[in-house]
Amino acid sequence: MVGRRRGQPRPPPHLALTPAPREEPPMTDTGFTLTVDQNKYLPPGASEMAAVLAVECTTAQAPDAEVAEVIVIDRSPSMGGSKLAEAKRAAKAALDALREDARFAIVAGGHDAREVYPGGGALATATAEHRKNAAAAIDKMVIGNLTYTGVWLRCAADLLASRPAAIGHVLLLTDGMVNQDAASYTADLDYCAGKFTCDAVGIGTDWDPDELKQIADRFQGTRAFIEDLADLTDYFTEVCGKAMGKAYGDVAILVKTPVDAALTSLRQVYPTLQDLAEHRRDADARGALFPLSAWGTETREYLLEVSGPAWPVGEELRAAQVLVVRGPDREVLARGNVLMCWADDPVRTGQVNPKVAAYTGQERIAEHVTAGLAALAAHDPATATSHLGTARRLAGEVGNEGTARILDRLVDFDPGTGTARLKPGVSAADRFQAEVGTDRTVRTPTKRTEQP
Repeated sequence: MVGRRRGQPRPPPHLALTPAPREEPPMTDTGFTLTVDQNKYLPPGASEMAAVLAVECTTAQAPDAEVAEVIVIDRSPSMGGSKLAEAKRAAKAALDALREDARFAIVAGGHDAREVYPGGGALATATAEHRKNAAAAIDKMVIGNLTYTGVWLRCAADLLASRPAAIGHVLLLTDGMVNQDAASYTADLDYCAGKFTCDAVGIGTDWDPDELKQIADRFQGTRAFIEDLADLTDYFTEVCGKAMGKAYGDVAILVKTPVDAALTSLRQVYPTLQDLAEHRRDADARGALFPLSAWGTETREYLLEVSGPAWPVGEELRAAQVLVVRGPDREVLARGNVLMCWADDPVRTGQVNPKVAAYTGQERIAEHVTAGLAALAAHDPATATSHLGTARRLAGEVGNEGTARILDRLVDFDPGTGTARLKPGVSAADRFQAEVGTDRTVRTPTKRTEQP
């Protein structure tokens, strides 16, 4: 039970964190569940708490939500030859992954955004005839000029606006850096905010991973690097297939904190690392709302950090109420509590929740990889080796085998001694794989903490 242990002094009234009300808003049964993992025990004087929120959605039947897909292909001069040929092949294969009732469009990007199919600012229905006609239009795509990525995304947003009830998704392929001036590019991204989810993929090694990271974070999608162009078709098919499985839009996490407690941060930690800070909205004086991208049958996990006053030993308090909500009326889909309990038992307070530890470790991997790659670019091999070696050690400790394999392209790591040696001749592709690959995390087993 959330409350005050008998015999302990009552905190001053102005610090009171009220327990959950007796009558909570009813939850709608839509297949969403929320699991909270944490070690609620804090040593005397501590005021910081971290918890992992696992949100799972299961759809028992085929999704009936309307979905819309816009595939955007870079056609700048550097896309000539095999790049454009493979991009065309991948785009045509992606058409087969679309649901027959889905809406779609194909856009070719240069200094402008050319609507390859169907044209006229519209979306086509993915019937057999439209797929055939779209494939023919893709075959006719020719090289253009420049990389005005913001213009392309704005075009996609306008196309998707023709079906406002649809769950919109953009698949963006590029091989170069953004040529737009910063002001217009930022204005285009601002224009598109909240209008779709975007997965961005780079090919070749002339694009900027930071630019794709900005797009992935801004539009709550992913960034990817396809090193072998032969793999591009499988990537397009997989991404479009996942987009077709989305069933619920307008879902958000609502975090409510009482007086004198504060939400420090909320970050997605599975299946990819993503800071949600820029998506935060004030719901009311004590609530923060974080809109999320559309959901299908999937699990995502988030690391929540809160701070509160250091209360006396024996007090157990709800530091945050977490609600998964949907729609403007904030229909409650799932709920959970983040607790803080002060104890003078070092055994209890010294235990680190394994999920919190694992995801904190995977965030540290990404930080060390970023620092190591920066040191490589600055021709500082000693610093690069230190950071990349630490990242490789952490990858082994948290069981992220995929990241470990990627880092093995950069360093020779000895698990016995924990030492690393930078490999000679690290290529641009090696660096791109390391930077983009560490976005992805592995899920740790759930061990739910006892709740009141």
